[in-house]
Amino acid sequence: MSSSPFDVTEHTSPCSYIRQYPHGVKHEDAVLHLAVKQYRPRHTPHTSTEPVTIIAAHGNGFPKECFEPLWADLNAFQSINIHSIWAADMANQGSSYALNNANLGDDPSWIDHSLDLFLMINTFRARMKGPLIGIGHSMGCAQLIYLASIHPRLFHSLILIDPVLQMSHPPGPNAALFSSMRRETWESRAKAESQIKRNGFFASMDSRCLDLFVKYALRDMPDGSVTLSTPKAQEAWTYVRSNMFDMNPDTAEGRRLERLISPELVPFSEPSRLTSVRPEMLPICEGLPHLRPRTLYLYGEYSHINFEEVREVQVASTGTGRGGNGGVEEGGVAQQELEDCGHLCVLEKPKAIASSVAEWLGKEVARWEQERHFWDKADTGKSKDNRTQLAEKWVQLVKADTDTERPSGDAKAKL
Repeated sequence: MSSSPFDVTEHTSPCSYIRQYPHGVKHEDAVLHLAVKQYRPRHTPHTSTEPVTIIAAHGNGFPKECFEPLWADLNAFQSINIHSIWAADMANQGSSYALNNANLGDDPSWIDHSLDLFLMINTFRARMKGPLIGIGHSMGCAQLIYLASIHPRLFHSLILIDPVLQMSHPPGPNAALFSSMRRETWESRAKAESQIKRNGFFASMDSRCLDLFVKYALRDMPDGSVTLSTPKAQEAWTYVRSNMFDMNPDTAEGRRLERLISPELVPFSEPSRLTSVRPEMLPICEGLPHLRPRTLYLYGEYSHINFEEVREVQVASTGTGRGGNGGVEEGGVAQQELEDCGHLCVLEKPKAIASSVAEWLGKEVARWEQERHFWDKADTGKSKDNRTQLAEKWVQLVKADTDTERPSGDAKAKL
């Protein structure tokens, strides 16, 4: 972006081993990398609040750079202190595809990116400062949720922008149809940009986001032509996972093969009988009640994916189970509707989203500080000598009956 408020550093980060599906790579020992951008604000706001590190996860087919107007608008809020923002293209998309194209297969898994982001965070942990905040759009929301499910304390909070979180496919044609049929090459960048900007699909995008999309969604070829930086095949395979094998439910071999092909699904259940499905959705949605980070849902008013009934299920189920954030009732989950935009709201209304995110983060950073203060001062009674030796209270605890209940307190332990 011109006159960017950030210093931008590019990195590469190793991807996780092993990939979820055998055909996700051409050979099992292939080494993949993520193309990563780190954004550091050039000016620190005059605030005493803790700086946050944002981990971003993009939607399918949209380069990570499309988020930059959102980051700029968010950074403009002086109440928010951003330490750094980290964004990575999925291994088979955008700049990451350019690093990995020789090794990529035809069977990407959304979960792979969750694990790749986890490895990225650990690789660059010295450049990050808590609390970690996950911000995702569409597919990226599901990937952040899965990462939070395998490491519940990693993210202090999640902001999910019109997420794809359905147990069954949304209404309408196959999600991969548009990508499978789209044009992929143009004679020149000028012709490609002209055609894309005339496309009604992109008409409602913020002009800054659209400019970044045409800049980074296209890749220059040696002969002067341009092609998509994320090939339409990779984008289409990311939308749905196909299964065109015949079903043989009446034999042990048929049932064994079914578990091999679609390990996330119950053999011959309704989703497993379909020719196209996104199987990761089932375990991710089933894990919503156990989601620990406090979560803000942001929905586009005209979203064709998250109509009212879908939103109600997502919001009502999130955080209400064992290990969860307490759900709406305990302030662990909130939702907002963004006016006059659809599923691409992050690219249509970045200023409105930045305002909602800033308000949410203000409360979440205050909670982070309260919780950190609690643990800094808390005496758990289990150790002494700088947490190196067993305390007397611990010894008395292990001598007592294992069914001993904790006494009622006097409310001294407060956040």
